[in-house]
Amino acid sequence: MEYSEGKKEIAAKAAKYVNDGYTVMLDASTTACTLLPYLADKKNIIIITNGAHTAIKAVSLGMKVICTGGEMTPDSYSYVGTDAESILGKYNADVTFFSCRGISDDGYVTDNSILENSLRRIMIIKSKKKYLLCDKAKFGKTYLNTLCHKDDLTDVITDL
Repeated sequence: MEYSEGKKEIAAKAAKYVNDGYTVMLDASTTACTLLPYLADKKNIIIITNGAHTAIKAVSLGMKVICTGGEMTPDSYSYVGTDAESILGKYNADVTFFSCRGISDDGYVTDNSILENSLRRIMIIKSKKKYLLCDKAKFGKTYLNTLCHKDDLTDVITDL
């Protein structure tokens, strides 16, 4: 995992935004998965994710998990496509946490995966609060597909 110490710092900060009884959407990123141990002491939370690794880790920590299913990508073990989008669109969450490949100097959140960004868009729409988890190495970088602007989010949680 790249920048794992930074991801742990980000996860510790992010966990403060989750209360007992929350429904939490997580994308398939390693940064979102790093958050799970910091949520283990929360009571009655539900994790909704399109990440196979995230789902397995959450279940192993005793959390209730809803996984989107869909077509699995070989690189990130994330579920994508219309089936994943359809399932995800049926749920609402208190909060979503997701990551990206880069955030441009002018605040655009970008990634190379159009399919994963499609799911992140649904997570953003279906959640009351939306947090980008972004380590310092991702700032000042722009990739193929724009997800949103940082001003569309509740906040950006970083290790800066």
